Amino acid sequence: MAVYAIADLHLGFGVSKPMSVFGTRWEGHEQVLSEQWQAVVAPGDTVLIPGDISWGMTLEEALPDLQYLDRLPGQKILSRGNHDYWWTSLAKNERFCRLMGLDSLTFLRNNSHMVQPDIQICGTRGWLLPEDPEYQAADEKIYRREAGRLQLSLEAADKTARPGMRRVACLHYPPFGRTGQATLFTELLHRHQVGLCVYGHIHGAIRETAFPDLPGACAYRLVAADYLNFRPLRLDDLV
Repeated sequence: MAVYAIADLHLGFGVSKPMSVFGTRWEGHEQVLSEQWQAVVAPGDTVLIPGDISWGMTLEEALPDLQYLDRLPGQKILSRGNHDYWWTSLAKNERFCRLMGLDSLTFLRNNSHMVQPDIQICGTRGWLLPEDPEYQAADEKIYRREAGRLQLSLEAADKTARPGMRRVACLHYPPFGRTGQATLFTELLHRHQVGLCVYGHIHGAIRETAFPDLPGACAYRLVAADYLNFRPLRLDDLV
C-alpha cells in the first residue's frame, strides 16, 4: 500500500470551464491524468488531493468530477482549495458521497486520517500570507482561522499517535512565505513533528523558494498537477 499526492486537478465535467485556456499542457488533461494515475496507483493505495479539485459551484455540479475520481484506483483524501466553491461542511460532503455511492472519497477538515499502519494525514486549506503583496487587512482573520484549523487537525492526530508514526500535512496554499520565511503554518508543522508537507496552488514558473530550508524536520513538496505532469507523486518513501 503506497501513499501518493496530486493537487489542482481543476476538473470541470459538470461545467463549461476548459483548462486549455491556461496553456497547451492543459489540453485533454483529464485523459492524461487518468492514464498517469492508473500507471502508478493500485487499488489498495491512498491518494491525497490538496485542493482545487472541481470547478463546480455546488455538490451537484461537482458530482461528475467526484465520480471521475471515484472510478480511479485507490482511496482518496480530499481537502479544500481556493476554487472549491462546491465544498460545504464535512458532514454534508460525506452524506452526499454516501448517497451517490462514492465510496473511495473521504474529506480532510479539522480532523486526521490514518493510512497504512503508521502514517497520519492532517491539513487544511491555508491562505494568503502576511508578506504577500495581495494580502489585505481582511485576510488576517482568515489566515489565523486556517492556522487554527490546521492546529485542530494536528491535535486530532496527536490523540491517536504512537511511537514511530509518520505524519504528512496537506495544504492547498504554500505554508511558507514567498522568500521562504516561516509562518503560523510552518510553526505548527514543526511543533507537531510533521515529517512532510505537500501543497499546490502554484502554477507556471516555479520559484527556488518553492522548496524552502526551514528549521525542523519537515520537508516540503509541491504537488500541483501541472508541475507533476499529471502523475501522482509517491510520498511514503519521503516521510
